[in-house]
Amino acid sequence: MSEENPVAPVSVVALRAESCSADGAFIIVSLRTKYSSAERKYSIPIECFHDLTLDLRRLNASNKDTDRADNKTEASLPLDLTVAAE
Repeated sequence: MSEENPVAPVSVVALRAESCSADGAFIIVSLRTKYSSAERKYSIPIECFHDLTLDLRRLNASNKDTDRADNKTEASLPLDLTVAAE
């Protein structure tokens, strides 16, 4: 991705976990975007969810630091996410 031409993010309106692979290494997720009624399915390695969880915790921590600096009283969302294989 180029820094000169930033790509606008796609607005997701629905994200669901559909199933888990037999070996537990992949999660099948489906998503729907704002301007399309089509539902797309993706097979995502479980390691990606671990990375996503770490990223969400990091973002949550940085939001808390920003809130303290700005003296905001809004609570941050609790992001204690765990991924369980069936």
